[in-house]
Amino acid sequence: MKKLTIVIGIVAAMAAMLLPSVNAAVFAEVASASYCPDCPPANEILFDIYSSHGYPFYYVTMVGDKNEFAYDRIKNDYNFYWYPTVFLDGGYKVVLEASKEAYEKAIQESLERERPNIEIYVNASWIQCPCQHGLFIGVNMLNEENRKYDGVLRVYVTEINSRWDDYSADQYHFAFLEFAYVGDVSLDPYEEEFISINWDPELHYPDIDVDDVNNLAIFAVLFNSTEHTAYANPPDENPFNAYYVDAVAAYIPENSPPSISIISPKEGYLYIFDREIIKIQRTMIIGKKTVEIKAFDESGIDRVEIYVDGQLKEILRKDYTWIWKDFGSHALEAIAYDKSGFNSTDVVNAFIIA
Repeated sequence: MKKLTIVIGIVAAMAAMLLPSVNAAVFAEVASASYCPDCPPANEILFDIYSSHGYPFYYVTMVGDKNEFAYDRIKNDYNFYWYPTVFLDGGYKVVLEASKEAYEKAIQESLERERPNIEIYVNASWIQCPCQHGLFIGVNMLNEENRKYDGVLRVYVTEINSRWDDYSADQYHFAFLEFAYVGDVSLDPYEEEFISINWDPELHYPDIDVDDVNNLAIFAVLFNSTEHTAYANPPDENPFNAYYVDAVAAYIPENSPPSISIISPKEGYLYIFDREIIKIQRTMIIGKKTVEIKAFDESGIDRVEIYVDGQLKEILRKDYTWIWKDFGSHALEAIAYDKSGFNSTDVVNAFIIA
């Protein structure tokens, strides 16, 4: 395993290289669940909006049935009503309808609202030494107003390509892991503050190490201290206290790995003559099966390789589908390579008679 060492003066160096916020960026928290059949359209639409770069827009996915920290946020802070629900800018807008038009309308309205002139910057790097390991996160905030600013800083740690899949077996994007930091912020006029954070994954995510650093995205979000009444089931049901977002900064590695999902066959389903029949304990296929794969990377996908039990069966360049005919229990593996040479893998174990 690769090892990194802390360089003396890392705090000062990071403070000089912090990544700026987009002044009027919109930040959304998405309540979702892996068992929710209505959630995949919401996940796909939001990722398409983000990937198009048509709006200054970031989002994190709160997978409530997989992550207790995500559930605590959407239940206790947002009093959510159902999956999926999108909370934009801390509850300034709440959208239950999974449609591009509804999301873009809410994003546009959020962009048009007034907010304090607060700058925020964030960066992150992996540290590894005998005393500690994990992410060193630096957040710098500057109050450009001539009056005092009070708010709450929340630093979100997310996986760009999640360990969790949605109901359609597609990978979640920007799936929330936990907060690296939550704390009050008080800035006098034109005051600047730097906060350093050490996020150690060992306690809750011990499988994360330096090899995963390019799959981690960090969002530093400033919420105003002013309380507003909002509703998780608009117009007037499931009330909660909303604290609007004033500024957001994101650290997203440029060389993040591609996302890949074996959409069909899915884990734990019966397929007969290429048709999905019913959810069962393990994947079973009767008759030949069209393997459907979804792969994405902002730099572009170079190829997708198909393996069965470790043996290369096909290399796909454009249409990510392959006809599978076999007999017995097998491991189906798909590996996506982006234009930069980075790769990601998805695996489905199945019993097939074809």
